[in-house]
Amino acid sequence: MAETSEAKKTGKVTTPLHLLQTLTRSLKDHLGEACQQAEQDAHKALEKINRQHAKLDAKLVEAREKLNARQTGADSKSVSKAQGKVDELEQALSELGQARQSAEGYIKQLKGDIRQTLRLAKGFDRIEDQVSQAIDKRDNPQAAVEEDKPRRAPRRSRGRKNPPKQADTSA
Repeated sequence: MAETSEAKKTGKVTTPLHLLQTLTRSLKDHLGEACQQAEQDAHKALEKINRQHAKLDAKLVEAREKLNARQTGADSKSVSKAQGKVDELEQALSELGQARQSAEGYIKQLKGDIRQTLRLAKGFDRIEDQVSQAIDKRDNPQAAVEEDKPRRAPRRSRGRKNPPKQADTSA
């Protein structure tokens, strides 16, 4: 609300027009920042999933190597334990893959939503321009009168000047 403190310094009274102007600017700024932050957060979450996937993948490779080493031995109890660990890691990897697909879908949808939001937010620019014009017209009425003058000649009608008279059919 820099406009309010600025208005106090210059001695101008803040009006609803000034408030609307400040609100549209703030709303545009906050909306843009929120969109950017949401996209960054989504990408960070996807990166975290990718790191977890890489760690699980490395553990799975290690567990499979242990399983292969134990299969050459005669201890069936340790083989089943190693096989259980491999199965557990494969299941976790599958779930993480689904989480990755979900995150990628969310990011794609989020980008579309951000584009549409920012396109719709362009209306705030028009509101801000109209408010600025209204403030200028109020503060400088002479310039406003000159602006309001038509820039081109009024349209002429294409039809006849006088509509055809209808015959009196009541007699």
